[in-house]
Amino acid sequence: MVEEQNEKEKSTRRTYRNDDWTEEQVKARRAELTREEAPEGYVKVSEVDAACRAAGIPVSKLVRAFGGDRGMSAPAHPLFAFVYVGRTRYLPGNVLTEGLEMLANPEFLKTVRKRKPKAEVAEGTGPVKKPQKKAKVVRPQQ
Repeated sequence: MVEEQNEKEKSTRRTYRNDDWTEEQVKARRAELTREEAPEGYVKVSEVDAACRAAGIPVSKLVRAFGGDRGMSAPAHPLFAFVYVGRTRYLPGNVLTEGLEMLANPEFLKTVRKRKPKAEVAEGTGPVKKPQKKAKVVRPQQ
């Protein structure tokens, strides 16, 4: 019984942002993205990373564009579809031109955030009552 608890605590299963993924699905996705050799014209993600930094583009935007750190999500545009060769990720070479233009556009990958609706506040209700202004007392001059 104690050994079972120790095994659960030492689980090698990594946590992913999407808990719906099983270990088998993650391995299958990785195998789907893996190649023996980098396709011709592809560049390392580290080169694109350096180009992004030089252009003032956040690297996190690049990572979101190609589907997250492990590529578990779909790429934002087919241009950002990457492949693994061993443990190294490669992107198509035209990411250094067209891709950087896309990433530099502030509308690309812009998330639309919905504001929470404001609760209607009736006068004098709610957890905090608004302070009332006190009338100033003016002393007569002597």
